[in-house]
Amino acid sequence: MNYFNVPTDHLFLREGTNYIKIPLADIQFIEADGNYAYLQTEQKRFAVKRSLSAIMEGLHAPTFVRASRGTLVNFDRVDRISFAAGTIQLGDHTIKMGKAYHAEIKSRMPRL
Repeated sequence: MNYFNVPTDHLFLREGTNYIKIPLADIQFIEADGNYAYLQTEQKRFAVKRSLSAIMEGLHAPTFVRASRGTLVNFDRVDRISFAAGTIQLGDHTIKMGKAYHAEIKSRMPRL
């Protein structure tokens, strides 16, 4: 059985010699930076030596959407979106949003 293709609501991240279980719902966003990606939760930022596309492929989580070339956001954690300013607010963090991703983000927004 290939566990990478099994949908799950959590993942394990290595911290030193231990692996910590992180619920996907706790991840606010994931940012790429060179050979690393950084997963941001409310409490902590975790470094992972993987590309953003490899992470997105392995997540199998429809709540994550690309906000820019180098950033995935957990859409369930979004507090505010400004298309005029090109930003997404997630708690204390403001993420820049690429214009190429506006349509995808708008399609995820239930609104009146």
